[in-house]
Amino acid sequence: MIKDSIWGSISALLITYNFEDEEALKAFRKGLDAALNESAVKRVIIIVSIPKGIDKNSLSPHFLIYYNGPSDYSFFGGLKDHQLETELKQSFDALLCFGVMKKNLKNAIRQTVIQKKILVNSELTQDNTYDLELNSASDAPSEVIHFVVETLKKINAHEPQI
Repeated sequence: MIKDSIWGSISALLITYNFEDEEALKAFRKGLDAALNESAVKRVIIIVSIPKGIDKNSLSPHFLIYYNGPSDYSFFGGLKDHQLETELKQSFDALLCFGVMKKNLKNAIRQTVIQKKILVNSELTQDNTYDLELNSASDAPSEVIHFVVETLKKINAHEPQI
């Protein structure tokens, strides 16, 4: 059953996450690492949106994470990070968007081919760009990730979503 689930069918995963603080990001990474270690996911890209005023060079580096802030876009909204731009030209089986995605980032991934777009814990409603919206009762990063994974394990990947 798990192999036929949405979670079991993901080999390329794009994740967006809004930076709150260093501790929340560490907890998010720890929960995500645990979930990915027991998954079929082979390629992961994590885009962490940072607010203006945060120096991304002061944040803990991680080979899967692209820190993305307002200064990473040109005057016309183009992405300045060429490595991230190259990554976004590849296709993904799923997008997990934790919270509301920043407008510039949403525009940057508009051309990216993504099979399933899943919005997690967002107050945003009536956004028809997502295939599925999930809301966890918890705000703790590891609990939210566990909830998302367990929910996606229960949904058949080959059935149309409502």
